[in-house]
Amino acid sequence: LDPEKKEMIEALAKDVNCSLMTMSNVSEHGVSEVKATACEKLLASRVDARVSGKKIEGVMNRLQVFHPAPRDNVEREAHIPDSVKEAIAEGRIGSADHKPKRSRTGYAPTVEDVDGGEDEVMNGEYRKTARDLMWENGGPGVWAPDYREQYDLKDEEWRFDAIPEIIDGKNISDYVDPDIEKKLAELEMEEEQLMKELEAQRMGEEPESDLDSEEEAAVEAIRDRKKIINKMSQVKKSENKPVIPRTVRGRTKDMHTPGDRNKDVIKEKMDKLGVDASKMIERGRALDRERGRKRERSRSRARSSSKDDIEMGDDDHEMEDVGLSKTQAKKQKRSKSEAAKREASITRGHSRPRDPSQVGLHTEGAVKAAKKLERQGRKGWMGAAGEGDNRKSVHLVKWMNTGKKRMGTHYCR
Repeated sequence: LDPEKKEMIEALAKDVNCSLMTMSNVSEHGVSEVKATACEKLLASRVDARVSGKKIEGVMNRLQVFHPAPRDNVEREAHIPDSVKEAIAEGRIGSADHKPKRSRTGYAPTVEDVDGGEDEVMNGEYRKTARDLMWENGGPGVWAPDYREQYDLKDEEWRFDAIPEIIDGKNISDYVDPDIEKKLAELEMEEEQLMKELEAQRMGEEPESDLDSEEEAAVEAIRDRKKIINKMSQVKKSENKPVIPRTVRGRTKDMHTPGDRNKDVIKEKMDKLGVDASKMIERGRALDRERGRKRERSRSRARSSSKDDIEMGDDDHEMEDVGLSKTQAKKQKRSKSEAAKREASITRGHSRPRDPSQVGLHTEGAVKAAKKLERQGRKGWMGAAGEGDNRKSVHLVKWMNTGKKRMGTHYCR
């Protein structure tokens, strides 16, 4: 540059308080220096920002910097054994300048590479790696490592010998132990048995504890408390599930599974606990008898009332049946008796059947018409689960419409 332009650029750099550096992307001169300077300035600015903040006061109060004073005037340098120095000088360990030289095989050349080629780098100072051998023998995918180097034989020269199939007129496979798999299985079984015995011994031994008696008691109390908390959480989780009603719970399902409310089961449980259950069973029998009497009384009352209603109804409607034929009178009488029976069956504990008026149908004809329409409507389901089943089948085939679309037609993929 001209002296005037150079002075102008330097003045600008001083005014802005920045450093002026030279670099070249072509020859890579000064690139690393620029990177290092930029990183140092960025780190210094971040440290200044941290120090100037409010949080630094709480941190500085906890920091203590010690400056150790020398105890004497003796200089103690790093000690390197003579054997290590000789190995470095001979090139067996590292290099003379203590910088490891790595092979550049397979990488693009850079300025740091030696001009004399790889021979100087690999001349007794560097051991060839598998990567170097790979690039020397065709690159990746062509060369494979020779694992015969790792064979542990009596003589190392035997490692790369070809293994014959027949030697001295004898087949080598004849000398292979035919029971080797059986022996290996026996060894594995013996090993498993030994491992089980060792685990059993460990389980029998009590592990040594460094805790006192009070601390062990505290640990046991904590573990018991944890167990109680886990059980309570499980109980809370199960509260949202449906509960069997008390009237059904514990009843006998069949002859093979008697319920918890069976007298034999109750007596067996109470005997295990050492409690006499004879009075409890007698009390339950007495309660069952009282319930049976009440049920019989209610049924007899219902029957008598229904009979009275039927007789009264017959007396009331005798005059109405005068103008009807015999068959019509029989049908009307039968329908009235069935209605009376239905009313009497309400006391049995079954769900009460709804009248047609309760479902929006005021007459028996309307009920029949509704049932007929329901039967006809079911024919229109066309294989669906019901009239509310609006599921539609898939119209596109998955494997024909998945993945990238190529150029051209997609009628058949």
